Amino acid sequence: MTSIPMEATAQPRLALPSLAWLMLGVLAALMLPSVTMMWDPLVRHDDYPALLGVPELFYDKTLSEGRWLNYAWHLRGVITPAWLNFLAYNALFALYLAVMADMAMGPRGGAWRKLFVAAIAGLAVPQLVISPWFNTLIPGMAVVALYAVLSANLGNRASRALLPIFVPVALMAYTTYPFMLLALCLLRQDARRSWADLAGLLGLFLVSFAIGMLAIYGLNKVEHGVFGIVMADWRNPNPLDGLPALYENLSVVWAYLHAITINASFSHAELFLAQAALFCAGVWMVARRDPFRAIYPLAGLVLGLSMLLAQGLRTGIELPMRTSGFAWACYAVFVGWLSLELRDAGRARLGRNLLFVVAALYVAMAGIERHLTNAWQTYSHALAAEIGTGPEPLLITGTYRSLPPARKSQLQGPLAVIFRLEHLTGRAVYLCEAEPEPCAALPAKLLEGLDDPAPGQLHAITRREDAVVVSFQSEPIMDQRVDTSLSDMPRPIAGG
Repeated sequence: MTSIPMEATAQPRLALPSLAWLMLGVLAALMLPSVTMMWDPLVRHDDYPALLGVPELFYDKTLSEGRWLNYAWHLRGVITPAWLNFLAYNALFALYLAVMADMAMGPRGGAWRKLFVAAIAGLAVPQLVISPWFNTLIPGMAVVALYAVLSANLGNRASRALLPIFVPVALMAYTTYPFMLLALCLLRQDARRSWADLAGLLGLFLVSFAIGMLAIYGLNKVEHGVFGIVMADWRNPNPLDGLPALYENLSVVWAYLHAITINASFSHAELFLAQAALFCAGVWMVARRDPFRAIYPLAGLVLGLSMLLAQGLRTGIELPMRTSGFAWACYAVFVGWLSLELRDAGRARLGRNLLFVVAALYVAMAGIERHLTNAWQTYSHALAAEIGTGPEPLLITGTYRSLPPARKSQLQGPLAVIFRLEHLTGRAVYLCEAEPEPCAALPAKLLEGLDDPAPGQLHAITRREDAVVVSFQSEPIMDQRVDTSLSDMPRPIAGG
């Protein structure tokens, strides 16, 4: 059984002006929900090393996560502001999405359908969740975008031939970036689809992925003396060595499936059910006319999720929702195809309105999400202005976990506070809650007679001759999500 694409026997090439306009439209869609945070985007605690160009703070991730491409990015020696990095990351992502949507929708799709499909894929919750690591992810996204442009201008065979080169490099940036490359191959219209062709493509991808893993293991052996990846202790690995471990690790898999379905539907079960219905309708309508057109992306979806779930079962580490962005891109494609099928069935208005409503919903919900998660940026910026710059160190008593803005932005650990305030004030920052030794070594008079925040007040500031002390409330309202050790931590800006 062989399937030849309905639209054409060759992949229509997207002209450069058309690609540029589509990319700009997608970029506008990605940036619109971020309008309130565009000039001061949220940066996660372990993304500051990339922002500030401090490779020693990222070095351990080469061993624990295999992020060698990202480590090389930390060595660049050129520091650019966060807003520019945020724009660059989104521009590269928009370029990839534009090519992906064009390949999926083809010449029949029309520019507006491609724009809506790209917006849905780019504003899915997993993509929103991963975006605060934009400083670190720029090189990986650049690799993905470059492959997309090359793939759009090369034939099917040439595009696939590049996988053994691009997949290993993308893997050294982020685990699921290779699936974004596979998606482009699966969505091409010039492939003579068949079971044999699909098996060959997936086999080539797995070989390319294996090459990437071997390359990471080899680099770790040369640099760290370990042929493999050593999971960080804070991830709480639980190697699969028996039935008790299997039972425990199954809970990790279940939690991940819940996260990528319900939580990824903006934490509304009803919305997930509605989206699942649209997805199934799209699969059914496409499969009726061209089974392999539906089978190809579904095969990539199953392969990607299977590899992630197998990792969870094998290691027991938490699988973050942000790894499922490729799955929601598959959803966006099928919703776009559903719109086309409805048009061809004489229900053009229904298909058009359906796609518009889904895209508009994603833009609106993404805007709300961005506004809420920007609470820490707004608060910390005002706090830093109140503290001011100077040579004196900044001591913080109480707990940052008492701050509503920290809870809204889901700060993952004390480093988020330390790096942010060091970046804004240029002072050495000591969070006594997480660094008791440095604070205990300070003169007692620094911590005597402090101004405590009044009820309902988030903080109070006491100025000493040789330090500035910020006091937060002592009662936490949130859990600490990551137990990050601060012992012997290098200071990214201020000397401590």
